Amino acid sequence: MLSEAANTDLRHEVVGTTVAEALGALFESKPGLRNHILDDAGQVRPHVSMFVGGVQSDLSTSVPDGAEIRVLHAVSGGCTRG
Repeated sequence: MLSEAANTDLRHEVVGTTVAEALGALFESKPGLRNHILDDAGQVRPHVSMFVGGVQSDLSTSVPDGAEIRVLHAVSGGCTRG
């Protein structure tokens, strides 16, 4: 969903020792993603979850070499039929 909203690819290779550093590198090349992931204060938006190696993480989480960071945007809404 994020890739569609920001009109970007699903995967990006970036360098960083923490989630914050890796996201910073990503935002340099894809600035449109920042506003979907972080709020104006630089905090992770409430509807966004991040995982490093399958473990729920935050901006301060260390990222080992070769690890995958997954950023998931909650999906809500829909319609009801009456």
